[in-house]
Amino acid sequence: MGIVTDKLPMYVENMPGGQMIVSTIDTVINWSRANSLWPLSFGTKCCAIEMLMDTGAAHQDLARFGAEVARATPRQADLLVIAGLITKKMAPRMRTLYEQMAEPRYVMATGGCAVAGGPYIYHSYHIVRGADEIVPVDVYVPGCPPRPEAFFYGLLTLQKMIKEGESIREPGVRRKPVLSCLPEGFTMDDIDAEMQRLLVEENVVDVQKEADNKIWAKRVEEWHNNKE
Repeated sequence: MGIVTDKLPMYVENMPGGQMIVSTIDTVINWSRANSLWPLSFGTKCCAIEMLMDTGAAHQDLARFGAEVARATPRQADLLVIAGLITKKMAPRMRTLYEQMAEPRYVMATGGCAVAGGPYIYHSYHIVRGADEIVPVDVYVPGCPPRPEAFFYGLLTLQKMIKEGESIREPGVRRKPVLSCLPEGFTMDDIDAEMQRLLVEENVVDVQKEADNKIWAKRVEEWHNNKE
């Protein structure tokens, strides 16, 4: 995936042999973080098995999103995917793993049990009613279990949040979506088509248009008009 240039401060300079895109360091850092997520090999209950089957198959491949490098230690991971029910006995262990993860770290709550406790919150004294009671959650993916398309939609939402939301000047402040829910009738083919459209849109630059929109170009035009 190329560097996202829309909604970001940048401009294009013509140089011998090509062009040079000039932007802020935040753009490069956030692009690198979004496309190199290292999830933690961690599961709390049944949804973990569902997610392993969904994301490890040939048709659903996490490598396309740069998030296939699952680590067995939290000190080498920056993405915690909570998939499954959380018991109160497991809660402090999960909090410990979260605190041992590398900064900046991100959390996805997948499945109804991880989002809000699922059907087990009724008449159950040992169930945590949502992962956000233990760790701060960035993206919620509902479902029982979530479909692979829903999981990937949540991952794309997380990547979009990382690319647009955080600054190295304020490392603890970033924009966060409230919910990542797959739209009605959305399929994997729709996600592939949307990814292809975004890649083309984000990596095509009209050099002449960008040059005309530069401040110095407008000032030269104004200077010529005043001279006339």
